[in-house]
Amino acid sequence: MAEFIDKVATEWIEVRAKHVCVRKGHPTFVQLKQLRELFAADGLPVASAFWITRDKRIHFKPNFPASLRPAVRAIMDS
Repeated sequence: MAEFIDKVATEWIEVRAKHVCVRKGHPTFVQLKQLRELFAADGLPVASAFWITRDKRIHFKPNFPASLRPAVRAIMDS
């Protein structure tokens, strides 16, 4: 799956134990700060990721919590 994401994504961000790791792309400092604050407050039970494709759609791994998806979309759309 990592090879597929690397091919289609313009930005790829992983979250592991409340740590945000940028695997591909260049999100702004403000976006990273907001993501760190979001995951520090809620936290993820498992390692997960999301990525943005060329057409600006945000895709989430299946284990990414549905409750956090709208907040991540709002952060990354800004």
